Amino acid sequence: MAAGRIPTWVWVFTPVITVAFVGFLFYLSTLPAGDDIDKITEALEQKAKTALQTSATSSTEMEKKNAAPEVKSEKPVQQAKVEEYEFYQLLENKKVDVPEVKEYKSTPKGTDKDGKKIVYRLRVGSFGSKEGADRQKAMLTLNGFDTQIESADVNGKTYHRVFVGPFNNRSKMNKAQDNLVALDIQPMVVKE
Repeated sequence: MAAGRIPTWVWVFTPVITVAFVGFLFYLSTLPAGDDIDKITEALEQKAKTALQTSATSSTEMEKKNAAPEVKSEKPVQQAKVEEYEFYQLLENKKVDVPEVKEYKSTPKGTDKDGKKIVYRLRVGSFGSKEGADRQKAMLTLNGFDTQIESADVNGKTYHRVFVGPFNNRSKMNKAQDNLVALDIQPMVVKE
């Protein structure tokens, strides 16, 4: 690029910005001014008031036509006394008894609602062959995990499941779970 030559992007960018600015000014000129908005809202409010008045007068006229003739009495009609209540006055001296609900009792940490100790295990694999389960157990044992293999029959087929644990609290289980994820193993939490 020669010295003193204007870059191409300036030739493209400058007209685009100029056209956008002129378009914005045109858009602003189409908007009503603040006085116009006030006039429009006042006109709408006036139309709404007149519509309400006409509907109210027509409904009162209909009621008068359908109503029974008035009976004049010598006693003036007393209007019902409307009492005003405030929340703090209503409940000032009230006591609310809340019954104890069995389901909401707190349980000690690490126990379920029946009082049994909760034990966590992580299922790290399920294999159709015993050799695959043994291979994963050996790899996990070399990485410092306490592992077990359990066999289960599902729909007539035997699966060999590899478990890590047991853990007595969630923090130890979470730490082991993080270590397994670092080894590209996605464990499943089993709560017993």
